[in-house]
Amino acid sequence: MVSNTHLHQNSSEMFSDPTLYRSVVGTLQYLLVTRPELSHSVNKVAQFMHSPQLHQWQSVKRILRYLADTIDHGLLLHQQSPSFVKAFSDADWSADPNDRKSTTGFCIYFDNNLISWSTHKQKNVSQSSTKAEYRVVAVVMIEILWLKSLLHELHIQTPPPQIFFLTILALSS
Repeated sequence: MVSNTHLHQNSSEMFSDPTLYRSVVGTLQYLLVTRPELSHSVNKVAQFMHSPQLHQWQSVKRILRYLADTIDHGLLLHQQSPSFVKAFSDADWSADPNDRKSTTGFCIYFDNNLISWSTHKQKNVSQSSTKAEYRVVAVVMIEILWLKSLLHELHIQTPPPQIFFLTILALSS
């Protein structure tokens, strides 16, 4: 799915088989464990499971065609020393035209291996892009602290984590 694709409610006719839509999108959610590049697309189509429309079903079919063409893709794990934790995060401030909520996303690497990722809408409407970014940083830090605790229990020592914030500043002239 193109990242600037906007799926709207009530912009086309209803999909004739909502049970099929829910079944396929539910199955795609399980696939995200090994195919994180689908997170954004599956998240977008999952927002309309209560009343799917025809254009949303067309987006689901596009995801399925992508999967058919990339059947041999997946996550690869590589061993590296010394071990480190690195995180990337971003928030898309008020991007959803239906409810104006921000979308939060992050990914966490252990060495060069992607081990945790998430994308979801924030529960509250942020009043600024800064507040949306602070919320995603809080979520990432909770995840990193849990991961560091787990690694400590497994007797794996790591240096302090590195966090990268993806922020685009709009400057007016």
